[in-house]
Amino acid sequence: MPRFYDFKAEPRALARFVPRAVPPALRLPPEINRRDLLHQEGVEALLRELYNLLRDQGITCDVEPPDPVMAARQPIRTIDAILTEKRGTCLDLSLLFCAVCLAHDLAPLLIVLEGHAFVAVSTERTLHQPDGEGVSAFEQGLLTDVERLRDQVPRLYLPVECTGFAAGAGLNREYPEGRGRERRDGCMSFDRAVRAGEEYLNAHIAPAGATPGAAQRAFLYALDIVTLQDWYGFMPPDATPAGDTRVYLDSAHAEGGGAASVRNQGAGEVAPSALPDADRLYQRSAHAEGGGDARVENQGGSVTPLPAKARRTYIGSAHAEGGGSASVVNAPAPVSAARAEPATVLAVYAAPRGSAPLHWEHDVRALHNALAPYPDRFRLDVVPLATPEDVQRALAQYRPRYLHLFAHGAVDGVLLDDGEGGHGWKLPYPLLAEMVRATPGLRCVLLSACDSAYAASATGSGEPYLIAMRGKVSVEAAIAFASGFYETLAAREDTPIEAAFAQGLIRLNLNAPQYAGVPLLAAGWRW
Repeated sequence: MPRFYDFKAEPRALARFVPRAVPPALRLPPEINRRDLLHQEGVEALLRELYNLLRDQGITCDVEPPDPVMAARQPIRTIDAILTEKRGTCLDLSLLFCAVCLAHDLAPLLIVLEGHAFVAVSTERTLHQPDGEGVSAFEQGLLTDVERLRDQVPRLYLPVECTGFAAGAGLNREYPEGRGRERRDGCMSFDRAVRAGEEYLNAHIAPAGATPGAAQRAFLYALDIVTLQDWYGFMPPDATPAGDTRVYLDSAHAEGGGAASVRNQGAGEVAPSALPDADRLYQRSAHAEGGGDARVENQGGSVTPLPAKARRTYIGSAHAEGGGSASVVNAPAPVSAARAEPATVLAVYAAPRGSAPLHWEHDVRALHNALAPYPDRFRLDVVPLATPEDVQRALAQYRPRYLHLFAHGAVDGVLLDDGEGGHGWKLPYPLLAEMVRATPGLRCVLLSACDSAYAASATGSGEPYLIAMRGKVSVEAAIAFASGFYETLAAREDTPIEAAFAQGLIRLNLNAPQYAGVPLLAAGWRW
């Protein structure tokens, strides 16, 4: 069943339709070593392999005219739907290509035009090394200046017409996606798909606001998918890895015939909450595929608890596939070691259409800066453009210690998004309190919302604590208070809430003293 995307709502929300894990059918076969290919031949060689892998899927480009009723809302197929139906629109295929790139450690841009979309992939940055030239051109992950895009792509990106890996005999030949297709399957070669992307940038895009000429499309925006997901919380709603997922902890892994060895390994620990569920878990182990040797020597001691699900688990062991030898020398039996999970701060943001902008991205960055120095103690999960259902789902999924809600408030509730690009849906305080009561271990709720102190009409003692606002508060003041509050907790998580609240007030006095009397602290929130 397709999901829907409202083009009149937040454009950056498209990044939520790009998962970071793909089914096994869309991963390179074992005989092709991604890292060797990337380091020896470059991004273009890896993209060629990925493009041809998608071309082999037998997908057809959906060229049916859009339903006028759905003009404002674009249906988007999931990866499974594309592979099952063997068809997809240009947007479906572009999002699919972005996902395949992320799954292979590449950093894609999604370029959206009026009536079309394609992708450009960074030749300098990767998923795990996302910083570098080009990032500064994007304003919070979004670029609306086509001239800046044209300046950047030839130097830093490789454009790819993503309908090229799908059969598209019915596409309009006036546009690049309709030309240069091969007769045998109706697809483009990889080289032709790159040229088609270049043709769009050079001649077939009109700047935003300008009247498109013949065979031109209006430029809407380009999205830096990695930046939007990593910095601004636009991760897919269900980020659980799909297919044959593997987690390697302090381990060596070789594909394509190389040798893997682990020697004199220490007893480092990894917090289990930071690990996804996985088909295979390798902890302080050596793993070789394609005929290489795997060896573990002088293995260290403690082993942390495992992720919730792992069909195959290798601990202090050697694993060889494809004819190699596996050996373990002087590996003492692992000893279970308990370790406290990092406390989760669940940051929820909403500013529906028609409401005053909140610039919530600044709040995300402030929370990240407060918590990032202590990754073993705290982790930040972000839910942007949140609906009431999103809040309920996130509380159940993440089981946070702290709920940080940054939105517009009123005397009877907080205004959240409605998921339809409309004017929002008010979440009453009693219903929010019910959600909080149903979340075990929740220590504190911070409502960075005007007039939210009305939520404190029913309180008692102990946890959960409620921090709310008496009357109006500026965005800058709310961020200043939150920074002081979370920095104190991050430095020492057992700090009493009252002490962290006091530090938040000090930071507020330093930055916006006129709001010093606005925050309110109440214990034992209930309704």
